[in-house]
Amino acid sequence: MGNYLAGLNGLEKIFLACAVFGGGFFILRTILMLTGFGDTDSDTDSGHIDDTSDHIEDLDHASHAAADAGLKILTVQGLTAFVMMFGLTGYAISRSSLLGSIMTIVVGILVGIFTMWLIAKGFALMKSMQSSGTMQVYEAMGREGTVYLTIPAEGIGKIQVTISGRLQVVDAVSLDKVQLKTGERICVSEIDSTGMLAVRKYAGEQ
Repeated sequence: MGNYLAGLNGLEKIFLACAVFGGGFFILRTILMLTGFGDTDSDTDSGHIDDTSDHIEDLDHASHAAADAGLKILTVQGLTAFVMMFGLTGYAISRSSLLGSIMTIVVGILVGIFTMWLIAKGFALMKSMQSSGTMQVYEAMGREGTVYLTIPAEGIGKIQVTISGRLQVVDAVSLDKVQLKTGERICVSEIDSTGMLAVRKYAGEQ
């Protein structure tokens, strides 16, 4: 290893260092994101939503919070990806002796910027999908459905409810803190800022 590094010129060593350290941080950050440890903006609102305007306002706040978190992650991921790709590209071109030092640096920078752009587009797509999902959940407000998986008095179960014209199975809690058994008809009464549905037993069955 020492002999290999000794055979590199100064610029190649810089490229290699960028590739190794940038790639290492990029992979580490990606693993943290996938396991949930990279998300530090996880504040939630434990209160219930009382009317339609409160639903819209709280969901908007949640959407903005998610966007802010995405931008923070993008900054870290984007910079580490830039360093990684700058290093990899520059090292590969430098070792192949295809271009001079200046052009190698320029190409490395361009590839790094393009990688940052791809990551930005990826986060924008994720944000769009998240926003779309939130709005779909909001459409369940006031709808009738059935309990798919028993909802305990204190805990989460599942219900079947029509959202966007399709019968979907989603998580739900009991608003009145009573057990709702599989097959019982329910009505979606509230949706909190995280998109969790709170349901009551359908009035026609009481």
